[in-house]
Amino acid sequence: MSAAIGASVVIACYRGLPELDVQLQALAAQDFTEPFEVILSDNEGSADLEWFALNHPLRGRLDLRWVDASGTAGTSHARNVGTRAARYPLIAYCDQDDAVHPTWLRAIVQALGSADIVGGPLERETLNDPVVAAWRALPDPAEPVVLGRFLPMTFGCNLGVRRSVFDAVGGWDESYPTAGSDVEFCWRVQTRGYEFGYARDALVAYRYRTGIRESWDQVIDYGREEARVARDYGAPGRQWWWPLLHAGVVVGMCPVWPWAWSRSRRGEWVWITGNLVGRIAGSVKYRTLYL
Repeated sequence: MSAAIGASVVIACYRGLPELDVQLQALAAQDFTEPFEVILSDNEGSADLEWFALNHPLRGRLDLRWVDASGTAGTSHARNVGTRAARYPLIAYCDQDDAVHPTWLRAIVQALGSADIVGGPLERETLNDPVVAAWRALPDPAEPVVLGRFLPMTFGCNLGVRRSVFDAVGGWDESYPTAGSDVEFCWRVQTRGYEFGYARDALVAYRYRTGIRESWDQVIDYGREEARVARDYGAPGRQWWWPLLHAGVVVGMCPVWPWAWSRSRRGEWVWITGNLVGRIAGSVKYRTLYL
């Protein structure tokens, strides 16, 4: 791939202020030396966000643009609208409330030189309070995540794809408005014959939700929609003994006196328990076995 090929960074936005500014500052610190643009694809259609983009001090440096993606609710729709507005043949997705590391865009573009869709690792230390960071373990940064013993995937907050491949597969599936959309997109691209790649230097500082209830709702959504993707693609899911082990961990972590839990312990238990509950809910809703 020619080093002169530029990239379009697409950020699906919904009420993203003020955290969005942290991500824009991070994008301005990239060591990528070729042209790139940043597209704020606004799922709310907010006049405030449009004004923010038009008047941002980094607007020129980032070639910053705002596009209205309020026609259909959901991150998938916003990513589709932003991608179709892109000027460059390589697309990189990140989220409004995270912060990409300085090597991120360069690593994504380099990986797309030999692959069609790529991902990278996440880290939890930069943007999260240590107590909140302890709630949820992140995957091994050395290799991509493989869900359901099927195919590798990358999270939508750290994903790159060739625009030609995006067009060939029809973009993001808008029937998955949020959770599960990245798994479905990665699997669809690969089952259409395209190659998945992994860029270890495409590191993203990932921001956790700080409320217990928010985290519970999020992890249940993840587990439920993963069950749907597994059904749609015939993924075998975990080995038979994993649900028993998972349930044992949930019970074993639950102390006799819940009111004595530390906030760190509560958050960790909520994430592990919610994942199992979400898988059960998804198995029931989508009439599949994904435990």
